[in-house]
Amino acid sequence: MLDNNGKFLVKSFALHIKDLSHTYNKSKNTKLILDSINLNIKRGELLGLLGPSGCGKTTLLRLIAGFESPTKGSIYLNQEEISSKQKILSPEKRNIGMVFQDYALFPHLNVFENAIFGLKNKNDSSRVDYLLNILEIDSLKNRYPHELSGGQKQRLAIARALAPGTSFLLLDEPFCSLDLNVRLKLRSELPNILKSLGASGMLVTHDPEEAMAICDKVAVMNDGYIHQSDEPSKLINNPKTLFVSKFILGSNNLKIKHDNNFVFSCLGEIKLSNFSNDFEFKFISVPPKSIELESSNKGKGYVCSKEFLGEFYIYKISLGTEEVRVRTTLNKDLKIGQRCNVFPKMNSDFFIYPGGYKDTFS
Repeated sequence: MLDNNGKFLVKSFALHIKDLSHTYNKSKNTKLILDSINLNIKRGELLGLLGPSGCGKTTLLRLIAGFESPTKGSIYLNQEEISSKQKILSPEKRNIGMVFQDYALFPHLNVFENAIFGLKNKNDSSRVDYLLNILEIDSLKNRYPHELSGGQKQRLAIARALAPGTSFLLLDEPFCSLDLNVRLKLRSELPNILKSLGASGMLVTHDPEEAMAICDKVAVMNDGYIHQSDEPSKLINNPKTLFVSKFILGSNNLKIKHDNNFVFSCLGEIKLSNFSNDFEFKFISVPPKSIELESSNKGKGYVCSKEFLGEFYIYKISLGTEEVRVRTTLNKDLKIGQRCNVFPKMNSDFFIYPGGYKDTFS
């Protein structure tokens, strides 16, 4: 937070973004790519920037890195203003490390030479030696990038980004090109690596599972707007918008008619706990696990598609003009095209919008 003179009242923020907006087209009435972004990242914290392709994640990353100048608003790093409409600190002076999905290593330099490249004083390699050790590539110092696996290349990219004493790291989809086992191992190690160095970071991803698994907080973004920035458990238990509920939980967003303590949807009549007509509800958001599915020759729906996801199935059920996704155990084995009925699962949660109120089927 800042006082009226622009000075920090809270000094625990590594990164502070205030009312940031941006467009590449400077003409009037142009749609903003980023719209009034406000974010705080505490020291030692890893924040996940989560959203679908084209939502503005990469533009925000470029603004933080100093590759773009904001249309409006400010960015502060360790209490210093680094970007505004009036001031732009050049990328090389920001002390921000970047890790890309394609590694961006120098092919003509070996592991040690890549890692030490950004150091001004190359006679002191103690930090590089420490990084190569904790990233478990210290035995590969003399190898060249083409002699490394994908996981080893990404470990080297992280070491190089942190070697100059970097206190903040930007990671742009760093694990997406790695195979599953390597990806799971490396991403689980990342938070501890950052904390051991007192560094903070922003992980840009479109994968909710990845962001929720390792990040202290997750900011959910769509269409240039931050819908919610919260701890993972709060995003699960209290999604504030329809988009967050659908993107994080895979929920079914269903139109409703509201009458006193009841709403009516394609799932039938649903009793609300304690709401009246003073609330103008328009949608319920129901996670797939909160819906029951049963086979019926006279059912109102039919199976459009079926996905096997390890421990359960996800069915897509057509109900006239609407479709719902339903999660079942492997014991419930319906065929594509089979008639069925769906109904709320008792004692399961759902959400009501606008407002993001949580309720339970009863």
